[in-house]
Amino acid sequence: MSTEQRTPPPPDPLSGKRDLGDARLTEKANPRTATIDHADALEIVRLLQAEDRSVPDAVAGEAPRIAAMIREVARRMRCGGRLFYVGAGTSGRLGVLDAAECPPTFGTDPEMVRGIIAGGHPALVRSEEGVEDDADAGRAAIRSEGVRSHDFVLGIAASSTTPFVQAALEEAVAAGAGTGFLCCTPPPPHMVDLVDLCVIPLVGPEAIAGSTRLKAGTATKLVLNALTTGVMIRLGKVYGNLMVDLRAVSEKLADRSLRIVSAVTGAGREEARRLLVAAGGSAKTAIAMRRMGVDRWLAERRLDACDGSLAAALERFPPSSPVRNTDIYPESGSAEDLGLLLERLATGPGRLVRAVEAAPDGPGERTARHVAHVVAFETEAIRPRLEALAAADGGSFPGWEDESWWKRKVGDTKDLLTIFAGERQRTLGVLDEAGQDIFERGGSLGVERFTVYQLLRGAAHHDEAHASRISERVHPGLQDRAVS
Repeated sequence: MSTEQRTPPPPDPLSGKRDLGDARLTEKANPRTATIDHADALEIVRLLQAEDRSVPDAVAGEAPRIAAMIREVARRMRCGGRLFYVGAGTSGRLGVLDAAECPPTFGTDPEMVRGIIAGGHPALVRSEEGVEDDADAGRAAIRSEGVRSHDFVLGIAASSTTPFVQAALEEAVAAGAGTGFLCCTPPPPHMVDLVDLCVIPLVGPEAIAGSTRLKAGTATKLVLNALTTGVMIRLGKVYGNLMVDLRAVSEKLADRSLRIVSAVTGAGREEARRLLVAAGGSAKTAIAMRRMGVDRWLAERRLDACDGSLAAALERFPPSSPVRNTDIYPESGSAEDLGLLLERLATGPGRLVRAVEAAPDGPGERTARHVAHVVAFETEAIRPRLEALAAADGGSFPGWEDESWWKRKVGDTKDLLTIFAGERQRTLGVLDEAGQDIFERGGSLGVERFTVYQLLRGAAHHDEAHASRISERVHPGLQDRAVS
């Protein structure tokens, strides 16, 4: 076994002079690692690890502010908002990484959490020097993403002074979005005043002065982990400590889904497999179907009525619950509920477009039939009732069943998507003209009564259910022995 030969460390080159001429903590010289260049490999590791041990405590000190950010982001997401990370270099890459991990972990729409990095995609795999200084690009990135008032933009800059990030946050504020700043050195006063929330884990000087991929990068990763995990828990994407909103789209996730469904329901592995196939690969839906004793459509509708919370749905709808549609949703909602509902309706066409783009079979006939059905539902079931109720409260309406939708002759998928977008705008126009009072009006379908609020909650879920069916992928390993 060979041993490393070492020479005695020289005097500290900065002895008596610790100021490198920069007030930022991330740029200061660290006296504890001043002679690291003369350390052997084991000593280097120990010096780095000694510095790393300070990171968790620094992040823990920011717990109240991280929690406040979790609450704010979750509130905005319930209203249809999105979370954007904006950063450059290591900070930008960590934001993109965290955003990319949300869909496989929590089954989120890829649009829900987005990462923006200075320099774009090339900067993910190769350092793009100078792009962090482009303030105009930071502003343009926010504009190109269509950031709006329901969204939340988190700027990530270890040094707190990155022009790309600062400009992006300024543009986000101008758009009316919520904003936060994550940095590892006290930010300039104007940035503290600009944003809504700051998270500032002060990890101190890096082992190698200015190398913020070290402690600052670790602190950033810990904060982002806590942020999105906390948000997704509050949005009902976790049951106990199980990631029940994952979808079985790979061998690993299929196996995990089987184990989760079996553990929560007590079903054997083969029954769990059949449930997952019937649920389109969604572990949460499979559990709800088994525990409630209902089909996929009703299980999804009940989950939607409980804002996606499996725990709340299982408590509210035990197996003996009557299978009715009109009393699943409350008769009315708060101002925030109405805002969320209108946002869901307005974004329904875009959600359908993204589903078609992700469809495993492309925009073919199967996909076109789904979209044609959604158009028919909008024009034959939703808007006629709305128009009648806008004119007069009450009345009895015939039921609507599109039993022939799988047999219809349909046109081009893209044309149908355009038609749906136009029809939804007409529906929203009816609501806008009628005013807020229309949401409490209602009628009856046979012996069951409904309000406009309930009708439209069902319409929003209908959009999302068909979008899910269009884009869903179930791992072939679950399908091999599936029974029709």
